Amino acid sequence: MAKKLSRHAFTTFWDVHAWVGVIGGLLLYVMFLSGGIALFRRQLEVWEEPLTQQRSSIEQVGLQATLDQGLAAAGTTPEQLWLYPPEGGLGVARLLYFSQGERVSRWVEEPLVPERERLSDFLFELHYLWHRVTGVWLFYVAGLLCVALLLALATGVLIHLKDIVRQFHQFRPDKTRRVLWSDMHKVLGVMGLPFQVLFAYTGAFFVFLGLLVPVFTDPVLGGDAGRADQVAWGASFADEPARGTPARGLTLDEHLARARAAAPGLVPEVFSVRHHGLDSGTVDIRGSIEGVPFSRSIVRLRAVDGAVLSLDAPGAEGGRSGVIRWIYGLHFANFGGVTLRILFFALALATCATILTGNWIWLARREARQERVGNRLLARLTVGFGAGTVVAIAALFLVSRAFPLDWSGRVVAEELTFFVALGLCVAWALAARDGGRLWSRQLGLAGLLLLPVPALAARWSGAGLFGAGPKLGAVVAVDVALLLTAAALCASAWALRRAISRPEARLLPTRGAPPPSLAHGGAGLVARRQTATHG
Repeated sequence: MAKKLSRHAFTTFWDVHAWVGVIGGLLLYVMFLSGGIALFRRQLEVWEEPLTQQRSSIEQVGLQATLDQGLAAAGTTPEQLWLYPPEGGLGVARLLYFSQGERVSRWVEEPLVPERERLSDFLFELHYLWHRVTGVWLFYVAGLLCVALLLALATGVLIHLKDIVRQFHQFRPDKTRRVLWSDMHKVLGVMGLPFQVLFAYTGAFFVFLGLLVPVFTDPVLGGDAGRADQVAWGASFADEPARGTPARGLTLDEHLARARAAAPGLVPEVFSVRHHGLDSGTVDIRGSIEGVPFSRSIVRLRAVDGAVLSLDAPGAEGGRSGVIRWIYGLHFANFGGVTLRILFFALALATCATILTGNWIWLARREARQERVGNRLLARLTVGFGAGTVVAIAALFLVSRAFPLDWSGRVVAEELTFFVALGLCVAWALAARDGGRLWSRQLGLAGLLLLPVPALAARWSGAGLFGAGPKLGAVVAVDVALLLTAAALCASAWALRRAISRPEARLLPTRGAPPPSLAHGGAGLVARRQTATHG
């Protein structure tokens, strides 16, 4: 049996655990909810854009011919461009480059089709708080939140260590709501602990790796970034060549053959071409090795002759590359197939519930100070973000199928819809007097917004559940998932509405104020905190 903590240690760890959860919890909630959805990013990419649902012809046309077609139609040759070939034999290639500081993305059709849907990309970027308007600073905030989550997890384990086995299975839904919240927080927290540690650590790793490595470059390697890359990765991508003179180089198809000779089984995901048509040109081919787990690879070739300049692949990596490959694969669930991603999605939802119940426990412990502005604000923000984020995501899906497909402003309008819907839900929560009823109403609203989406999707695609054309598994799966989610949200709203109709059985804070305290809260809290782990 674990040794019981001293009162001072328990109080200190509990305060750290609680304050970290309250300060960063709502943003972490948004990150985990959007991250859980982003696990199915590939399926959403196929569902949202009809061009990705047609059979690809790139194998007959060729990579170089596709690139030449895209550049000719664009009327420009940028210094650097990215060509994304179709995946799994479906869709058309996509050309990406920057012009006068603006991101330009086009589907290589005749004529070029501008990128017209970014729902999957938006949710993926929301997961790490990135947006082109805010830039990198919110991305670093996401990294700090991952570190804070690690701290909250560590202190949570310490304060509950002696009872952690019991808290793995102790769930008493027949008790009062105070006990219910406490049990939910502990059971879901303990069951999801490996998942939460994994994602908190790997998330912080991604954000801060680029900042920490240069710290060691100067003292260890004399500031030589290229050498640092070579030592750590086994390949250097730090030294970019200066612009050269016009020269004829190999085709992309020939470069792919050279890359596969260096990294057998390479499945290309993106071609990055710098200084196209010049003797200083390079081609980076990024992808995975077929049949090898955690095998993200990058091969850099010289454009004029296809010589391999650097290779970052399994069996050829430096001291850090293999670690990165595994961390990346674990974080993005690049193993285990759709079954594992469904499990990860369920764990992400459990983490969201853990965060919300943590806020309710915090508020319950402060019943005596429920009239304080800070406590009232937290109670209402918990509703506003907890249910409001679900409403905003549902609204995003709805407008993505409702707006005209070829409307040039649809991407911006979709993103504005998300933020406006979230802002309105937060404002609604701040103005509402009954938080419990607001949960029911907002969850019900989210379900109603999602309900017509699969039917609306048939306007642009015949491959879905209600479409008239040949079915595609990914498109049908997303339609079915949306219908099931809408039904679950409506059922949850109905169940909550029934529960809060009985005052003695209310499960959520009401009237915008914290609920009655837990049995071990209230007066004399500090002196009795050590009894908290006993329910």
